[in-house]
Amino acid sequence: MPSNNSKYSQEMREQTAAYILESGKSATSTAEELGIDINTVCRWVRDYRRKHKLPTYAEEKGLKQKPPKDNAELTLRVKELEKQLKEKDKELELQKKKVEEERVKVEILKKSLHIFMQPQE
Repeated sequence: MPSNNSKYSQEMREQTAAYILESGKSATSTAEELGIDINTVCRWVRDYRRKHKLPTYAEEKGLKQKPPKDNAELTLRVKELEKQLKEKDKELELQKKKVEEERVKVEILKKSLHIFMQPQE
C-alpha cells in the first residue's frame, strides 16, 4: 500500500503498470527509462495484476499454473497432456523415419563416391 509520503502518485503507478502490460515491454527496461528502482516498478505491476484480477507473470508465461479446483479438472488436464504426448510421439516417429532415410542416402552416396574414386583402367 502506498504511504502518504510516497514519491509517485497512484495514477502514475497504474499508468506505468498498464503501459508495461499492454506494450509487452519489460518492467526492467521501463524502470530504467523512467529512472525508477526496478523492484518498485515490478511491485507496481504485481499490485496492478492483483487489483485487476489478471494472471501473474508466471501463470501468463506458462511457468506456473493455477491449482485445479476438483478431480474433473485434473482428469481433463491429464487427457489433454496425454493427447499432447501422443502428438509428440507421432512427430518423433516421423523425424526418426526422416533421419533413417537420410542415413540410407548418405550410405548410398558413400558407396557411389568410392566407386567413382577408383582409378580407371
